[in-house]
Order: sequence, then structure tokens, then C-alpha cells
Amino acid sequence: MSCLLLGANGQLGRHLRARMTDLVTCARQDADVCCDLADPGALDDVLDSLQPRAIINAAAWTAVDDAEDHRDAAYGLNCDVPARLSSWCRDHDTLLVHYSTDYVFSGNPGRPWREDDPVAPESVYGASKLAGEQAITASGCRALVLRTAWVYSALPGNFLSAILKRAGQGGALRVVSDQVGSPTWAGTLATATEVLLDRVEQKVERPTLLHVAGKGAMSWHELASKAVQMAAERGIIESTVAVEPITSDQWPQKAKRPPWSVLDGSRYERMTGEPLPDATAALAECLEKWKDAAC
Repeated sequence: MSCLLLGANGQLGRHLRARMTDLVTCARQDADVCCDLADPGALDDVLDSLQPRAIINAAAWTAVDDAEDHRDAAYGLNCDVPARLSSWCRDHDTLLVHYSTDYVFSGNPGRPWREDDPVAPESVYGASKLAGEQAITASGCRALVLRTAWVYSALPGNFLSAILKRAGQGGALRVVSDQVGSPTWAGTLATATEVLLDRVEQKVERPTLLHVAGKGAMSWHELASKAVQMAAERGIIESTVAVEPITSDQWPQKAKRPPWSVLDGSRYERMTGEPLPDATAALAECLEKWKDAAC
């Protein structure tokens, strides 16, 4: 049986579909199998009927600020669903690939975060994603849990596409400069998933935590500035616009963001023998493919 991809129509799901073959897609609509993941019985029916050899869970509640007001819904997708998946995978010796987030961390260790660093989420979103990680670990199933950060693409609904839409309209930008992280192209994360399934799927015997993100560190302001400049050079937008640096308190948001979200991906590189791409190089590759259906 092939891999089952949950969340097939989301940003990451669409990149996975573009890169991987032998996938059965699952989403609320427009997929091989339609399922509301909030319905435990419906999810069990899908798993029991398909008996996948691996499950890739790209479904998640990703609206960080909205999670503050919709805690139960966020925990439902980010904790209850992976808990149910991991239980089924344990009972059927099936590999689970699940994605988590830099929002499980707070503080600044003075270096990129490693997988065994202490976690202390400061938002409902981060806490719900950590609870999902913990549920998978407690199950003891065969699993790869991939923490990532600042995922972007040309598809709607992420920082990069929003910034370039505004810049394309000629509007000046004000972007936070005191939050630093590891911007990650969704294509990087999809490729890393494919590499892991190809090289280590049969070797995974227990829940394994990996950091997968663009190499390097930059602030949101640096990312926006680079994106605007590079997009103008490639004709994606007509010309550059001003990008003003501001502090987090000048752009108040409901959920608290980690000030330091840089992830250390060396464990993934050792496991696969493949380097993770430099964040700037990955941004350039995304922009080169900007007009593709899923970039």
C-alpha cells in the first residue's frame, strides 16, 4: 500500500504532492479520500480501509493568533489527531511522519536550538504542537517528528506571499526586526520528507525527533528585504519598495512569538547524509519557480 497524505491541499501538502509519487491524498475535499479529521470515526475508517504503509500528517491548525481564541480546535488538530494516528500506527507497525514547530521553544540559548533542548511554549499554538509531539512519543510508534520554522511558499496564506503581494501593489512595508529564525521554503521540507522516506523508513524503530529548516538565521525584516529585492530582480514585482524595521511591540499580536527560532538541522544531515539548503539559496529557488503551480 502507498503512503497516505493528510492535509493534502495545504501549503506543505501541495508541495509533497508535487514531489512524491505513490501517494493517496486525504483532505476535506478535492482529494483521493475526503475526510474530516475532527471526526475520529471517519479517520479510523480511512485508516482501516487503506492500511497505508506510511502516513504523512501535513494537517494542522496553523493560525497562530486564532488559536488563542480557539484552544479546543487547535488542540483537536495539533494533539488529538496525531495521538490517534500514532496509536493506529503502533498497532499496525506503520511509520508516521508528523510536523511540529519552533514555537515549542522560548528564550535564546546563544546558538541554534537542538532537538534535546528544553521546551517552553508561550502560545496556545506552540503548546498544542508540543502536546502532539508528546502524544506521539508516548505511543512508542515508529515515527519521524520534524520540527520546522517560518514555512513559506508562493501559495497564499504565508508571510512571503503576503509581503510580495503588498510590495507588488507598491505599498511600503513595516516588518519586525527583533525576531530571528530559520526561514524554510515548503519545497525544502517536502524534499527532506522524501529523502527520509527513501533512506531511513525501514530503520525507524521509535519516535525520532528531527529539526528540518533552512540553514542560517535572519529576522523577519531581513527575510522581507531579501524577498523584495530578489523578487524585483526576477520581475515578480515591478520594483522594490521600502521595508522599514520595527520592534515586536510596534506590531502587537495576540499570540507571543519566540524571539529566537533558529533550528539546528545537523541531526537530520547526519541521518540522511544530505545537507539542508542555505535559507537564502532556498528563497532564491522558490522565487525562480514562483509561477509554478506549487512552489
